[in-house]
Amino acid sequence: MYKNYITGQTALTLNLDFAITNNHLANAISWFVDSIPEDVLFGDTAKTGRPAYHPAMMLKILLFAYSRRVFSGRKIALMLEEKLPMMVLAEHQKISYHTINNFRSSDYAN
Repeated sequence: MYKNYITGQTALTLNLDFAITNNHLANAISWFVDSIPEDVLFGDTAKTGRPAYHPAMMLKILLFAYSRRVFSGRKIALMLEEKLPMMVLAEHQKISYHTINNFRSSDYAN
């Protein structure tokens, strides 16, 4: 089998390395949440089912959304798809609004 070979077609290279500036609020929130001791942040996790999202990451996206006055779980999930700082904080993971709302009502967020 051969690699695709098409003559006369131009190549388009894309730079997919997206970053936010060092003085962006998302970086300050990330630094703040990372400074929280692990024994405060982590609790008992379930032994069965799908692995949970990291509580630090969930807290970061919630704090950033709240700083932008976005409180709806559906709108936060939409921000994760559209806003670069949210993508960076969530490490490009797609999180459903249901998961966001469950995290907010869990013992982690209270």
